[in-house]
Amino acid sequence: MIAYFKTEVPFLRLVLIFIVGVALSITQNLAPNLWYNYIWFGCIISLLITALTYKYFKLYLKRHYTGLLVYITMFISGIVLCNQHKEIYKPNHFSKLQAQQLIGVVNEAPKIKGDVARFTLNIKNNVHNYKITPSTGKLLIALRFDTTKTLNLSYGDLIILKSKYQITEPAYNPSEFNYRRYLSFQNIYHQTFINQRQISKIGINEGNPIIAFALDFREKQVLKFNQFLENANAKAVASTLILGYRAQLDKELLTTYSNTGTMHVLSVSGMHVAIVVMLLSYLLGFLDKQQKTKILKTIIIIFLVWFYALITGLAPSVCRAALMITFVLVAKARSSSVNIFNVLAISAFILLLYNPYNLVNVGFQLSYVAVGGLIYLYPKVHSIYQTQNKIIGFIWSTMAVSIAAQIATAPISLFYFHQFPVYFILSNVFIVIPAVLIMYVGIAFLLSWFYLPAIKFLGFILNKLIIFTNDGLHFIENIPHANITQVWLNSFEIILFYLLLASITFTVANIKYLKYCYAFITLIVFSLTVKQFKHMNQKNATFFSLRKNTAIALIEGRNAVLITDLDKEEFTYTFSVKPYLDSCNVNNIEFINPHLSSDEKIINFNNKSLKIINHQTNFYSKSKQDWLLLSSNKVINLDKVLTKNKFETLLIDGRNRDFVIKALKLQAQNLKIKTHTLKREFALEYKL
Repeated sequence: MIAYFKTEVPFLRLVLIFIVGVALSITQNLAPNLWYNYIWFGCIISLLITALTYKYFKLYLKRHYTGLLVYITMFISGIVLCNQHKEIYKPNHFSKLQAQQLIGVVNEAPKIKGDVARFTLNIKNNVHNYKITPSTGKLLIALRFDTTKTLNLSYGDLIILKSKYQITEPAYNPSEFNYRRYLSFQNIYHQTFINQRQISKIGINEGNPIIAFALDFREKQVLKFNQFLENANAKAVASTLILGYRAQLDKELLTTYSNTGTMHVLSVSGMHVAIVVMLLSYLLGFLDKQQKTKILKTIIIIFLVWFYALITGLAPSVCRAALMITFVLVAKARSSSVNIFNVLAISAFILLLYNPYNLVNVGFQLSYVAVGGLIYLYPKVHSIYQTQNKIIGFIWSTMAVSIAAQIATAPISLFYFHQFPVYFILSNVFIVIPAVLIMYVGIAFLLSWFYLPAIKFLGFILNKLIIFTNDGLHFIENIPHANITQVWLNSFEIILFYLLLASITFTVANIKYLKYCYAFITLIVFSLTVKQFKHMNQKNATFFSLRKNTAIALIEGRNAVLITDLDKEEFTYTFSVKPYLDSCNVNNIEFINPHLSSDEKIINFNNKSLKIINHQTNFYSKSKQDWLLLSSNKVINLDKVLTKNKFETLLIDGRNRDFVIKALKLQAQNLKIKTHTLKREFALEYKL
């Protein structure tokens, strides 16, 4: 029986307070401060004094004092430890020291797309006037290389490069993914774009030897899948599902798994670790006869579980599962009982001690919320229906697991991914057996490397299994109304949804909590209704900031005219434009390409006028407008434009090259024209 009383989950309560401190440090971007350290040291000393004088002063009669002191200490600990983790505030961060060159260690296997390799570099030294100074920090590198030659770079290589970098760029467009913030959570604040000639490798094997071994081991296993599996998607799924290697995953395949609510299968997590543990427990079952051999079995399983976690990349979800299983196995070997909520809390505490920014990792959040939901909700959901039929019982148990996990993770998933898979029960019931079989056959395949007939046979079976799974999910994805999209919840609504969930679970035990359910439902409905009312009455003109393209959205209600030279399938559209249209709940879009002809375009919208100049001639028609957009990629004479055009704001879009933009801005400045550049500057959004 799982205990829920607060006295039985003391560590859970402490970790929640610690998490609040970490969250405050991250959201408020707190810098290391001596005052926080003084308060922290004061709390630690107070706790020590309290522990030494607990009986003497009869402090057990003043539990509120001791409890408050412990909570304050945990809260301040979360702030202090998170602050100390922020490398950008360290005095020897490479960006704060002079340098002509930087020396660093490649921190990951380079991710190659086309002729560009991306990876992070752990900076070790700044070189200035032939003087080497120790430094720290991470630099994101986009390296253009010659695809006719092998990229001779791998984890642990020591390289030297020119000290030419820039601050990571923010999200210039509304609702666009904030890549700068995402990188800052990994202690990356700077990036550089260089070519292969601007770097030199000066050393090897400078990284962590254990990680280097794990990466090399995983690459060798991936090569086996690539060699013996025929289907490209089968190779990608096998490498991802079994080894956590995602580089080969096709975008379409990812979308299929996402739309059917089965992405968790491709993210190595607790399910995968549990499958490995079950296999190891079965294979090592002969060691259960004696207590000493039981301990040996536990040690072997723990070692192999962590080895598996290592080769799959040590993602937070895998580490969480490995830590929890380690605690449970140790307790079982000692014949001790454990409270699973405390185990969950201890594993979270360890991961946050190692890296407080794990808290804002989506995998970390989904993993812990899903497991917490399964522990608490699964028994309640499963008890709704009872059957003696083993097959029906298995199907219902799978459905109950899926329902419990989906209820727990739905608000967070909606917040990050803005969609909800309607047939998640069907897809999760369908995939459970194939996923287990793929894992077991895949592991057997990798272990049969020494016997060619076996590896060929298992490779054939694995190939067919994955194709069958992908086809099944693709079929479910294409069922009408399989996915609800354009769901944009704010933080307040997420909190309301979880408060409603908590109220419902409490109401099951005690009907007096029903009033809270009504209250939270009312607040949620009110918030969503207000949002829908705004969408129905919205009138916006938005000028997007893009590097090489034009995009202007004229939105009225749920209809939009999109003036752009982008295609729906282009990455720039899906990354920078579509999120904003989705957040506005637009469901009818008319595309207009302003560059199909060289004529000037005049567009009227809601008593506002926009003129687009995209031709190369010096002839300009006479007109008056609110916005004049220059999109011809030519240094034109603004004096001539002004003689024919009257406007409030001059806009220069991303189709213009940098030197053209610079020349046009200089002219506009001299003529005192109100100007805004739609390239590496924030987008303009007008509420009309």
